[in-house]
Amino acid sequence: IAFLARVVTGLGLTKFGTPGDAFDPNVHEALSHIGEDPDVEVTTCKVIAKAGYRIGDRVVRAAQVLVVDPASG
Repeated sequence: IAFLARVVTGLGLTKFGTPGDAFDPNVHEALSHIGEDPDVEVTTCKVIAKAGYRIGDRVVRAAQVLVVDPASG
């Protein structure tokens, strides 16, 4: 598996998706909305269920995430 990881990394495969990323439907798949968070200003990835992968600018697999919205009112 380490060999395969080196090969795909050499081809430009990169992992993405971290808690705190602004939600982007082009690169994230929202699995669940888990409420509001007063600490965010835009819909934000709170939990990364599965990392996403891309080669260059092309998304190979969207990151699967749980999102929160900014607090209303």
